[in-house]
Amino acid sequence: MATALALVDDDGPDNEAAETNAAQLDEVHARAMERFADIAAATQEQRLLSLTARRFVSIPGAQWEGDGWSDLGENTIRVEINKTARGLEKIVNDYRANRLTVTFRAVGSKSSEETAETLEGLHRADAYHHKAQQARDNAFEEAAAGGFGAYRLAATYTDEYDPDDDTQRINPGLAIVDADQRVFFDLNSKLYDKSDAQFAFVVTAMTRQAYEREYPGFVSSWPEGVFKPFWDWFRPDTCLVAEYYEIEETSAKRLTYTHKLSGDVERFWQSEISTKARADMLTQGYALTSARMVKRRCVHKYTLSGAEVLNDDGRIAGDCIPIVPVYGKRWFVDDMERWRGHVQLAMDPQRIYNLQISKLSEIAALTPREVPIFTPEQVAGHEQRWANMNIERHPYALINPIIGPDGAPMSTGPVSSVQPPQLAPVTAALIQITANDIQELTTADDGADQTKSNVSAQAMEIAATRVDAKSAAYMDNMRQSVQREGEIYLSMARDAYFEPGREVEVMDGDGMSDTATLAEPATDPTTGKFSIRNDLSRGRYSVVSDVTEASATRRDKTVRACLNIAEVATAAQQVDLAGAAILTAMLNMDGVGMDDFQAWGRTKALAIGLVKPTDAEKQEMAQAAQNQQPDPSAAVAAAQAAALQAVAAKDGAMAGKIGADTKQSEAKTLQILHDTHAKLEDAQHGDAHHAADIAQKHADVTATHAGTLATLTGAAGEHAARFKVSHDVANAQAPSAPLIQAETLRQ
Repeated sequence: MATALALVDDDGPDNEAAETNAAQLDEVHARAMERFADIAAATQEQRLLSLTARRFVSIPGAQWEGDGWSDLGENTIRVEINKTARGLEKIVNDYRANRLTVTFRAVGSKSSEETAETLEGLHRADAYHHKAQQARDNAFEEAAAGGFGAYRLAATYTDEYDPDDDTQRINPGLAIVDADQRVFFDLNSKLYDKSDAQFAFVVTAMTRQAYEREYPGFVSSWPEGVFKPFWDWFRPDTCLVAEYYEIEETSAKRLTYTHKLSGDVERFWQSEISTKARADMLTQGYALTSARMVKRRCVHKYTLSGAEVLNDDGRIAGDCIPIVPVYGKRWFVDDMERWRGHVQLAMDPQRIYNLQISKLSEIAALTPREVPIFTPEQVAGHEQRWANMNIERHPYALINPIIGPDGAPMSTGPVSSVQPPQLAPVTAALIQITANDIQELTTADDGADQTKSNVSAQAMEIAATRVDAKSAAYMDNMRQSVQREGEIYLSMARDAYFEPGREVEVMDGDGMSDTATLAEPATDPTTGKFSIRNDLSRGRYSVVSDVTEASATRRDKTVRACLNIAEVATAAQQVDLAGAAILTAMLNMDGVGMDDFQAWGRTKALAIGLVKPTDAEKQEMAQAAQNQQPDPSAAVAAAQAAALQAVAAKDGAMAGKIGADTKQSEAKTLQILHDTHAKLEDAQHGDAHHAADIAQKHADVTATHAGTLATLTGAAGEHAARFKVSHDVANAQAPSAPLIQAETLRQ
């Protein structure tokens, strides 16, 4: 009771624990602020260049921003002809036409291709559910324009509004906007994907009202990471919040169980296996062979303001910092990471071009035509008419005559005229040079980029390959980023998808949804070996992401290749192969109104085993088989097979009857012979004439019965042969329903 009272009344230990925790959080905040200041100071210039390039290509008026350029042409016409956008749009379109996907492959004996396929289906379904493609697209466009973009992954509750549902689902694409101003990685990390980083920051902007609702009582904003020399007059009043991810190295006990008979080894973390599960392992014949402390990597997340730790979010799923960087082009120069997008090199030529075009536009607006010069006496009274000449478009103009010394009027024209300015050769050359520079830096060769008539598809693809060289580096960098996404997803899936028996949504490459069961017991039907499938906590899996040429999608190539195969197979009279190739081409076609047509084609493909059915399709096929009405052709075939079997049975019965009659005749013959022999013995004592007569009758009866026996034996053999032939024909023709039906119709 004294202990209980101490726990209830004495809150000293609780206060001490709270003070210790607060001190630890203050230490975390101080460490985070120091690290952020170092990163921001070192990368400030690079981030400003990236932001300037993105503004340059996307915001009207931003092409006149920058030191020196903003003062040129002040209070004059400022024209923007955005030639840099064309090349950027080409890169973005190439990326959007060729979506990158993640492929998981099993590595080692503890892994299985079936589990790898489940991982792929999980990733597709989660990406579709959370609209992850939007985050990837935003990151790629920021990287292509400014040189750097990013997105992140997060584990969320499956249903945030269900208090009884604790299951989690992974969002593989959570957008990070303005990544060059919002994402900060450890300066010591050198790898492209930042898998070697020990900490990272994601700064999120919130409106002040949202900030005050989310964090009441806290008004300190996280500091800006970049100094901006330009300012937008119209922008929301925002506060910044930083999410701070930090790698932690901990120690945990690793348990190893070995089966006494088979030698199979199973390993678990002590925190992941319950006491009951350990007892079950011992019951199954496993023995605990090792229990040692092992270093374990985890990620701790904090939410920070400029003055304090707003939230200690604890350890997150997985052992990777869940931020995926995307670079346009990337280098290390002077031990500093630097990046560049597609726009930066073309900015100065674009500015010069805009400046020259603006000057020409201003000159053309001020002096559009030749202006005559008159004396005041010549236009006196006609001033308004001359002033409105350009507006009212008078067919002629009037001037006053000049009176000569003799008093007679003199007919004279204008004293002189103001000539419109001529384009200087230097200005014309400068405009041509800058236009060519922009064309070369931002766009591909026009001859290769335009579709020409009477050119084969193969030739167009060769030309497109040359065009795609402009976007090859950006696409390959995005491939590395998507591969990193898959690695982070795999590490998070081991922690988020762990419940045995849980049904999860999966999706195949064609967008067909299905379900899979996690950690499902299964027995191999061929070997009889028991296993646990879809267990993400076991085995190793590699992540692969590929990118193809950008001008033709893989679907289009698949359609063309399958149609070629169908043509060759038809010429070779390979009907099955041609049909399969046509169905594959049909399933990969894109177009309006193709859904029902492709659904019908998939039904045909399922019937011949060309595609693997989903669980739902398996159920539908089983139900259809149960409800299916008898096929008339199959009924005809079955009836004819039954008739043949009946004939065979009749022949067999006849052969049996003949055999029985033969045996009966043999018995009668033996009886007659026996009786005759007895009479002969009795007649031995009679007269010789009577004995000879009996012997002759005996010989005649014997010959008659011998002939009958031979006839019956031959008939039995003939019926036995007919029975065998009928039986073989019935067995051979019974499964051939279509052939029997065709023969029946012919007859």
